[in-house]
Amino acid sequence: MKNDMKKEMIKKDVAVVGGGPGGLAAAVAAAREGAEVILVERLGYLGGQLGSGLPFLAFLDMHQRRIVGGIAEEFVERLKEKDGTAGHKYCPFHLSSTTIHPFYSRVICFEMVKEAGVELLMHCELVKTKVIDGRLCSIIVAGKGTEIEIEADVFIDGTGDGDVAYMAGAEYEKGQSESGELQPPSLMFNLSGVDFERFCDYIEQHPEELPYNMGLTHIQPGYNAEFFRNNPGHIFFGLNNTIKKLRSESKCPVDRDTVIYIRQPIPGTVAVNTIRILNFDGSNVHDLSRGELESHLQIIPLIEMLQEHVPGFEKCYLTSVNATIGVRESRRIMGIKKFNRTVFLLY
Repeated sequence: MKNDMKKEMIKKDVAVVGGGPGGLAAAVAAAREGAEVILVERLGYLGGQLGSGLPFLAFLDMHQRRIVGGIAEEFVERLKEKDGTAGHKYCPFHLSSTTIHPFYSRVICFEMVKEAGVELLMHCELVKTKVIDGRLCSIIVAGKGTEIEIEADVFIDGTGDGDVAYMAGAEYEKGQSESGELQPPSLMFNLSGVDFERFCDYIEQHPEELPYNMGLTHIQPGYNAEFFRNNPGHIFFGLNNTIKKLRSESKCPVDRDTVIYIRQPIPGTVAVNTIRILNFDGSNVHDLSRGELESHLQIIPLIEMLQEHVPGFEKCYLTSVNATIGVRESRRIMGIKKFNRTVFLLY
């Protein structure tokens, strides 16, 4: 007996597709202004890469003045109430960093959309758009055998890859202008059992492991062992000499020349941002499948490398892996105006 998909219709003022940081803020802001809002998310939680352990950057300028406010600052204040952040900290490398507890972050996202009156549609994937006379009139999403058509006055594409705009026929570009090369993605994972004092002692004795010798001219003095020791929300970027040596011995399991971790607001815990997948396009489902496989298979060899070769990590252990690979770059939708910009890849 054939069972067709159940069909539903929803009409809202605003439809947001993608519940990452951008989509979350858009949905909450619109609802607070009185709009009827629906937020569609393909995963079982909100916040996207907020749940990975990545910190916020650039809350502070070079004079250490706070220059970001609004919903982002409200989010950090809610984290503070739960001891889920070390707050805004100056960084000689990144200007500033604001750590976030990955799991409290997910809870806060749900708190904010519920308080604002946003309707949620989780575990649903965008499958089709309807465009009439050049205007997006509705989208169709599907999940659990149900096909839902959503009509709205305004659609906001928070997918990260421009999926709504792409499926509606918008022009886009990818990668660098000459080569078309895209920035590689990372799969974040958390390690606990890290001895920060022992690690800082090692960096103090081996300053050549810091990135000053990489030709990065924006780094200010003070990015050193003392900074890491005294800053509970620091980001570490380095171990270049260790990686170079291990690669020459065929003992480095990742295609990069640095180790990056973010100290978490969880005792003895770091989020590791070191895995890389090359020749990858996050808007291609086959590359996504390959990327998830290859990145997961890098985790254990990378942990073993840290345990064996980096003081302070001898007793570290895996505590969590992010739900999805983190895509840095894919489609860029061509809008009304295009700004020339220079991108500095620090992660």
